[in-house]
Amino acid sequence: MSRARAFVSITVAIGLAVAALLGVAAVSAGAPQKPPVKVTVNDFYFAPTAVTIKKGRSVKWVWSSYNTYPHDVHLKKGPANLKQKGSYSTKTSAVAGAHFQKTFETTGTYKYICTIHPDEMRMTITVKK
Repeated sequence: MSRARAFVSITVAIGLAVAALLGVAAVSAGAPQKPPVKVTVNDFYFAPTAVTIKKGRSVKWVWSSYNTYPHDVHLKKGPANLKQKGSYSTKTSAVAGAHFQKTFETTGTYKYICTIHPDEMRMTITVKK
């Protein structure tokens, strides 16, 4: 084999090895995580009032800078097999930009309210497989 052919063969072999290693790294890193679905906590309403997500996705509630009243995000009813229901609710806040983020790992329907304004502020999150 000539030197030129040997050089090309070695270069190709190294390139294939590097490509294989990079491919393994990309597969092991997994798919990029989608950003959380944003829900705005406004005076007397959540926006949007209904969200449908896949299992493993997050929802992030953000308090609007236009609020003049305090609000909270409280899980009123969730799936029957839901564990740690208290971790699905927030404390009361009136701070603009305050936020609460939750990742939903249990499929089902989640009914949320603001305990201060339960008749006006309601929303539903549906989590599917």
